[in-house]
Amino acid sequence: MTKSFRSAVIKAGEFLSTAWLIIGLSLALVLLMESCLRAKHAIGEKMSTPATPPPELRDPESTAEWYDEFTREYDATRPQRWKSYVYWGRRPNFRGRYVNIDSAGHRVTPQRTTPVVPAAQVFFFGGSTMWGTGQRDDHTIASEAARRLQTLVGPGSRIEVTNFGESGYVSTQELLELMLALRTGQRPDVVVFYDGINDVGTTVQAGVPGLPQNESKRVAEFALGRAIDRTGFERGLARDARALARLTGQAVQQLAITEWAQSLKRPAPSSFIAVEPAAQSTARIYVENMRMVEALAKQYGFVSIYVWQPTVHATDKVATPYEQRLLKRIAADSFHHRQQQIHQVIPGILDSAMRGVAAERFVNASAVFAGDSLPVYVDWLGHNTRAPFPASSMRSGRSSSAPWSRHSRGVAARAAAGVVANE
Repeated sequence: MTKSFRSAVIKAGEFLSTAWLIIGLSLALVLLMESCLRAKHAIGEKMSTPATPPPELRDPESTAEWYDEFTREYDATRPQRWKSYVYWGRRPNFRGRYVNIDSAGHRVTPQRTTPVVPAAQVFFFGGSTMWGTGQRDDHTIASEAARRLQTLVGPGSRIEVTNFGESGYVSTQELLELMLALRTGQRPDVVVFYDGINDVGTTVQAGVPGLPQNESKRVAEFALGRAIDRTGFERGLARDARALARLTGQAVQQLAITEWAQSLKRPAPSSFIAVEPAAQSTARIYVENMRMVEALAKQYGFVSIYVWQPTVHATDKVATPYEQRLLKRIAADSFHHRQQQIHQVIPGILDSAMRGVAAERFVNASAVFAGDSLPVYVDWLGHNTRAPFPASSMRSGRSSSAPWSRHSRGVAARAAAGVVANE
């Protein structure tokens, strides 16, 4: 080995040693900063936990004896699975005391199982309020309706109710769910759609109407999957290098340092659209979806009911102290405040637009709690409490002065009851 070659090898070794030392120290520094930021975040969360407010300023359901166990079961069902055409759905076969999911991924609706052949089948579609966020199996909208509908057919027959509701679903996803059910041969007699909050929320989120919730995340997930998929048409070292770089970038995005650095930037410009165009365009998408449901109803022989749900964003009820807190929080948040403004405008648009689609089967329940002083809303998303529902008030399908009849669950149940009673 020549002297010059030996010298070159030594220099190369020194360079690599120095480079490795620099990289190692840099990684150690990053690890230290990451640990400090995570520790600071954890301590801050613990120290900022507010003191338990008095009962009148708390979620009205939170003091119930079943609440803690229900919450644990609910949290266990929140991880979603991929579901073709509609993006996501609950994982099937979950068993709990208060929350149960069947083999099809639907929230269980406790009801009679005999006789085997039902007198009528009723499908309920909607978002998380229909699914039953905050409610035990026995007290979802579908379950409350099942009990009242059963009174219409007597002990010798039964009504079969299926809850197709799913957290975050918009009316387009519900339309697709109905189409998929019909494709498998299921034949409902009555179909109920319960919508509003998610259709408006996704318009504000995306800046355009008609998209599913968090569509930008689905776009990013698709692009990432294509980048790292080794079964794709593109192969070779360059492609693998890009995939590795993409995965490295995703890993960096998970660091607390990255989150901290991004927080130093100015917030991105809002994608919110003006209130009137947002209300008009959201209503148009909803109406066209329901027009397609009407076409399916004609072809497959079912009756459809459409309920535009009430929401805390634009309520005319007498707000409880807890609901006043929710409204203040909404007013202080630009995203929810824009939703509030749209919810105040859209009911009138829908009343006019749905008149030409299903005039007698569209229920605008946005003002159903007007003047009501009972606790109704459990969070600023608009999920409801459970109210008493005397079955004796159900048969006519008309409103009464009883508190339950003003509850949104009563609206959906009475509407379905009226149709079944006339079948």
